[in-house]
Amino acid sequence: MPTTDPGAARRAPAPGPGVPAVVPVERDDPAAPGGSAALRVLRGLPLVRRSVAALLAARRVGRVVVPTAPGLALAVEEALDGLAPAVHVLAVTRSGPGGQVLAALDAVLASDGPVPDVVVVHDPLHPLAPPDLVDAVVAALDEPAPDGEAWGAAVPVRPVTDTLTWVDPDEVVTGHADRSAFRMVYSPQAHRTGPLHEALRRAPRAALRAGGAHVLPELVQGGGGGRLRSVPAPGEVFRVATEQDLVIADAVLHVGGDPLART
Repeated sequence: MPTTDPGAARRAPAPGPGVPAVVPVERDDPAAPGGSAALRVLRGLPLVRRSVAALLAARRVGRVVVPTAPGLALAVEEALDGLAPAVHVLAVTRSGPGGQVLAALDAVLASDGPVPDVVVVHDPLHPLAPPDLVDAVVAALDEPAPDGEAWGAAVPVRPVTDTLTWVDPDEVVTGHADRSAFRMVYSPQAHRTGPLHEALRRAPRAALRAGGAHVLPELVQGGGGGRLRSVPAPGEVFRVATEQDLVIADAVLHVGGDPLART
């Protein structure tokens, strides 16, 4: 049975080797199973299962906490059935991805053992992210920043290839942006636990409910939690939320192979 968290911290399982990871699962799509896009199925496996399995296959992750709404907890547990006992589904009353991550961090910090310096946060709608990328974002935090300070977070990015156009309030094109300095942000992300927890604790409710891979890095950076480091995101890392996205993801697995077909 999932642990229920009535808004306050509950203890997550005692830590094992490696850093903890958090995979928030929310109600975000009325057309999806259970109202959650993370429960959509790709080649026989729910997206959340693929994302959690990749975390468990990474060398640097020791346990995974999956915060979700109480009404979704049993469905999420069923989706993750048979995975390692290091996976813990946590029913939380806080809403939004940021609110769920905050509840999970409360549980992690309340568990026995030393406070982890790093936590991985993974959007379950990035189901093709490979274990090597998980290890890469964690390893990126081990290296010092150019100014000698510690990095606050490491995020996967890829250059923007579409044309960026400036428009005025009347939607009239006024020019084109130089896209060379722009990057798309993806998941998983590695964060310093303390700064992330503090940024989420102080964040307004609207920010906790906001979606998008850019939200947590912006909160950390805006709260003085350290500089952000980028890590190259491989081509198979992209958000899979709609039925059309599933078709594209299936094609990617058809070409590159499906390492989780039997997980």
